[in-house]
Formats: sequence, structure tokens, C-alpha cells
Amino acid sequence: AGLAGGGGAVGAARCAEAYLTLGDFVADLYDGVVARILSREWKRAGLAADERKKELAGCEELYKQARAAYLAKKKSGAKGSTPSSRRKSNAALSPTGNGKTLQDLEQALNDVYLHKRNLEKVIDMDTKERSNVEKSAVDFLKLALGSFGNALSISDVGEKVNMTKYVYKMVSLWYSGKIEANTVMASVQSKIPSFRFVPLIYQLFSRISKPSKTDAAASQTGDDGEDFQNILHQIMIRLCTEHPYHALVPLITLANGNKIGSGVSGRQSQAYLENVGEGKVGAAREMLEQLREVGPEYVAHLIESYERMCDAYIDLAMAPTQSFHSSRSKYIPLSSMNTKTTTSLDKCLKVGRSTLSCPPCVLTKPPLLRARGDYGEGKTDPIGSERVHGFDPNFSLTETGLHRPKIVQCVGSQGGKFRQLVKGEDDIRQDAVMQQVFGTVNDLLRRHAARGSRQDDVSATVAPAVHCSHHGSSSSLSFANELKIATYHIVPLSPTSGVLEWVDDTLPFGDYLLDRGKKIGAHSKYFPGEWGIGQCRTHFRNAPVGQKRSAYDKVCDHFSPAFRFFFVERFSSTDAWHAARMRYTRSCAASSIVGHVLGIGDRHSQNILINERSGEVVHIDFGIVFEQGKCLATPETIPFRLTRDIIDGMGPCGTEGPFSQAAKATALVLRENASSLLTILSAVVSDPLYKWSVSSLKARKRQRNHDDVEKNVNMTMSEDVAEGENSNDEASRAISKIHQKLQGYEDGTSGESMSVEGQVQFLINAARDPDNLCVLYFGWCPWL
Repeated sequence: AGLAGGGGAVGAARCAEAYLTLGDFVADLYDGVVARILSREWKRAGLAADERKKELAGCEELYKQARAAYLAKKKSGAKGSTPSSRRKSNAALSPTGNGKTLQDLEQALNDVYLHKRNLEKVIDMDTKERSNVEKSAVDFLKLALGSFGNALSISDVGEKVNMTKYVYKMVSLWYSGKIEANTVMASVQSKIPSFRFVPLIYQLFSRISKPSKTDAAASQTGDDGEDFQNILHQIMIRLCTEHPYHALVPLITLANGNKIGSGVSGRQSQAYLENVGEGKVGAAREMLEQLREVGPEYVAHLIESYERMCDAYIDLAMAPTQSFHSSRSKYIPLSSMNTKTTTSLDKCLKVGRSTLSCPPCVLTKPPLLRARGDYGEGKTDPIGSERVHGFDPNFSLTETGLHRPKIVQCVGSQGGKFRQLVKGEDDIRQDAVMQQVFGTVNDLLRRHAARGSRQDDVSATVAPAVHCSHHGSSSSLSFANELKIATYHIVPLSPTSGVLEWVDDTLPFGDYLLDRGKKIGAHSKYFPGEWGIGQCRTHFRNAPVGQKRSAYDKVCDHFSPAFRFFFVERFSSTDAWHAARMRYTRSCAASSIVGHVLGIGDRHSQNILINERSGEVVHIDFGIVFEQGKCLATPETIPFRLTRDIIDGMGPCGTEGPFSQAAKATALVLRENASSLLTILSAVVSDPLYKWSVSSLKARKRQRNHDDVEKNVNMTMSEDVAEGENSNDEASRAISKIHQKLQGYEDGTSGESMSVEGQVQFLINAARDPDNLCVLYFGWCPWL
């Protein structure tokens, strides 16, 4: 810190860079040592060392017996006994009872002694080697944590380095569970600005628990350890007091861990409940009480406001609506959901005729992260958001779903209106985690684009001949400038409820193409004489297994792609039409490559939305991720959805040109930032509240419930996680698979690592291959 202060901003930047370089280097050494300790060879060597120790124990016992026999023999000989008595003594005292002489016993004693000494030396060398290796792991861990902590404490807010990656890396090292990690974190965490921890709020809060004081070992290490929990407690208190609009809702959600309404039928909810436990719920509630007592006054008021609003959201989410399904009225009064123990959402922030003094922010529009925590202290709207003024008194229901989500409209303090989807009977945490990962990928794409812009500025001063030699790289960078994945805010409120941001001006891909009720889809509109979706599904579903390819080909012959007409209808001018189609193509490419790397499946036509104003695609419903699609009763055989209608919207070039170039640019960015992405994903998938492994029973039920794609039936995934599955093994397997993809390895090849261009072309071919499409589940509509 002194070195940084002496050189001003430049000195601080250089000092932080030095710390980060050292931390990266030592962290790699630590990972290498840990990999060695966890290797089979190390474990086999440990077993061999244990066997040598057992052998030494036996040898020491044998040495005692041989020495006793030798001393007894020697003593009997020294008394000058008669030859006959000495012979009797030799026979009696010899360990083998075969009448060995004194010289024989002395030789046997020396042999045992030498073997014992050799064993002692080998065991001592093994013990020292293993001890030194384990000590080096601890030393590397301490140095890496200290280096990252020092860098984060002195780095500037507007640095060009992706500091979020190093926060994830530091926290992952801290989670290693070693006593020394807690010691270092205790000394550095208070020096690190609290805003650095905001991106990891869910991963931090999920570790909260009541310290175990009954077990001395547990009080030192592990998530239940007292030292670990004390440090985590301090970080969380800082987050909640300095960044309350970002931290209070996740804490309240954790405190709501046992609010499951009438039952659990959302996917993975049972696993979530098992992981939460009463310890986490109790610890979260105790922290809320502590914040009320010792935190700033406006934070205490915010806690009350957020709790009242979250409770009202949960009550609405879990409220039954079957009586309204057949109603002719589209809008339902929020007051009709009232009970004697609940308050309707539109009245939850009112006390009598007045409103609460410190209203919360709109859940689906959080404020911009402020490094210094200047959020207005509850008196003014935080920058980038609005505080809740109220809610429209009526809500509506979605048209489909077993548990129909409610659509409400939140009114902001500046007059903004925010439509929200309130979901119950469903665990939406996995969807929230995927949005977190998408945000990270967008940040990587943005940083790559910024670096490309700086390179373009330099290239502008270079001779044309030199500039032309880098044409391929410049093309890739120019595409990266416009690549991103559409995201939206998802806020879990309990294990079975949450609020999602309503994505305005979008409609499902299938809704545009297919008939729905009285609405005529584009396919029937532009190709009225061809088969309808029902006939296509029936023909494809009833085809025998050996004739699926011919059935698929016949359906394609009678069902022409029509998505190109979407851009003709929505964008009247030539420039707007071309710009929208380019945005569509690039967003398809980015989401396809990222979706493949993350193993996102279940991309049927209702899970892909199209923005009617921009042309970009928006993906929803992430119930199948990390290669879970391959566990389905009818396994998914394609890397992403690239069906005929998807391609039809790209124009005459199809997958050639803009799509393939954008896909290559995305794949290149992911490869170049593989370390950052894997670090962040490792922290995400090892979250103890996030168990995403799918058993065969769950997968089969999910696909069975998805019998009708037009109805967009909500899938239920409430069965227990497959017994015997180890969550750490599942997380490691998922990360390993992602790492392989980022290195260019793909299933279905001879095992070679492909270039970016080769990998992208391989994936495009696999996604379009009729032999892969014809074996997909009929509800996926592979011809669409």
C-alpha cells in the first residue's frame, strides 16, 4: 500500500498488476500441487506408506522378541551352565524353538535391526516429502490469497483489468476449507472495497450457516466452521449496509428458505430445500435482526419495506387461480387474492393511508453498482433505478402453464412502469444463475470489443499493406463489437417463487410461425396448402424407429420454412430490415455458441423469443443445462437449435457469412478468456444451494410433460436428486466438459483438438444434420 501511495494512480496500477501477476503464478502452483495431492498416484503412494508403517510396527515387535531371545541366551551362557543345560535353555529361549546358537541369534537380531532401520529411513523420507508438499500447498494458498487481496484493495475503480475474475478466484481459494485460508482472509477482507464482492452475492450468501461449536475441528474449517462463518458474516454485514439495494433481497430470500406454500412442485426445489436447512434460514434471520439493530437507520427501514413486498409477491405467486382460468375478464383484481393473513401486492407498502418512509427499489431494475455506496440513503432514487411507488390494482395470467404465472405492473417513483412475471410452484434459481453467467460472458465480449477498438485505432496509422495482413483478425474483432446475449433480471424470493423481468416487445418463435387458437401463423398464411403442425407431429411421432429419417424428410417436404417473412412484416424500410436481420443472425450465433459451451438444452420453439423491435433472440427457461439434455429419455443429439426456420430468417447466405463469422468471433473470445470463464463457472456450480444434476427419472418426466409444444406446459422436476450422486463430482464433471469444449474437443470426433474455424463448422454441420434432427423428441419439432 505504501508503494502504491508513493506513485499515485500510476504507481497503484503497477503495484496492483504486480500483485495480480504474483497471485496468478502462485495460484497456478497451488492448483498444480493440489492436483498432485488428489491424483491416484499420490493416493497409491499414501497407501504404500501406510503399509510400510504397518510393516515397521511388526518389525519392531519382531526386533523386541529377537533381542529378548539374544539377551536371554547370552545371560544363560555367562552363568557357566553345563552343556546339557545350555542345550535345553537354547531350545526353550529360541523364538523358533529349534536350538539356535548365540551367534545365530545375534545374526538374526542384526538382520531385523537393519531392516527396521531401512524402513525407518524410507518412512521418514516419505513423511518429509509428503509433509513438504502439503506445506507448500498451504504456503502457495496463503501467498495467492494475500496477493489477490492486496491487488483488490489498491486497484482503481475504473481499471481496464477484469477484477471480477480475481474476486471469484480469491473466493474459490478461500473455499478450499483450510485454516490458513481463513487466517489470510481475516486480514485482507476488510481492506477490499465491499463493491468487489457484489457480483458474488449469491455464492457468498449461500455459505451462511450457524457456526458449529460442538466440534473443535469443525470450528476451524469448512462452511460450518466458526472462523469461516465469522469472516463471511463480516463481509455480508458490509454488503448489506453499504450496498443494501443489491444485498438485502438475497438475504431475505435465504431467510424465506422454508416458505414453500402448499407444496414443492418446482424443478429442483426439493434439492434446494435440503441444501438450505434450518441452519442457513436461522442464520439469515439473525443477520437481518442484527442489521435492524446496528445498521444505518435507513437500512432498517429498507429491510421492513423489502420484507413486506417480498411476502406480498410470495403470497401472490402461491395463490391459486383455477377459478379465473375460464373467466372472460382478462384482468383480475389483486384484492381478490387477499386473505386474513396476507396483504395484496398493491397495498403491501402502505401503513394506514400513508406509505413506508423508505420504499424499496423495483426488483427487476436494480440500481447501478456504486463503488462508494452512494445510493441516496433512502431519501432519493438510486442512480439507474426507481423506487417502488405502487402497483396497478389488477393483474393478468399467462395463457399457458400448469401453474400459470401472474403478470403484474410495478409503478416507479419517476413514473416508469415495469411489467413483471410472478412465478410460483417453481424454483427459478437455476434460471437466475444462467443469467449471471450470461452477464459474465457479455462482459468478456464487451472487453474484447474494447480491446479491438484500441487495436483498430493503432491499425489506422499503419501502412495499408501491413493492415491488410491482419484482415482476418480485424474482421473477428469487428463482429465481436456487436455480439451480446440478451439478458433479463430474475429474482428468486423463496425456494418455490420468484419475480422475472417481463421482456417487452417479444413473442415466442413458435407463436409467430404456428397457428394458435384463432390466430393464423406465418406458415399457414404463406403456405396455406401445406401440412399443419398437428399433421406434422402425428406423422413424425407415429413413424417406426427405423423410419424416422424418411418421416422427417417427408414432413420437411410438406412444411416450408417461413421465418423470413417476420422481418418483411415488422421492418418496412430496407435499412431497418437489413439491420434487424443482421442483429438476429449475430444474436443467434452468440447464443448458439455460448449455449453449446454451457450445455443448454430444451431449445424448443417456445423457449426462444424474438424481439419485434430489434430482431434479436432472447432465450428463456433454463431447466436443462450442463449437458443434461443427453440424460433425457430421448437424448438431444444437436449442439444447438439451427433448424430450417432459424436459418430461413438469416437470408440467402444462411449459415455462411454473418452467422459463421459471428460464431467464430464468439468462440474465439470464449477460448481466449477460458481461464476467467472457468474460474467463475467453478464458483457458480459449486454453490451448495445450486444442485442441477438431473436423474433419469426427472429427465423422463420433463420430456413426458412436454408432450405439447404449443401449450408450453411447465415442466415439473421435483423428484429427489439421483441417489449416490456426489455434487462435487457433478460440478467437476461439468467444468471439465466445458474446459474440453473451450480447447476444441467435441464428441463425435476422433479426439483431436480443432481450430476455432473447424470447431464452429463442425457444430454447424452437426446442428443441421438430418440424421441428428430426425431422432429428436417429436415435441421439439425439428422440422420447424
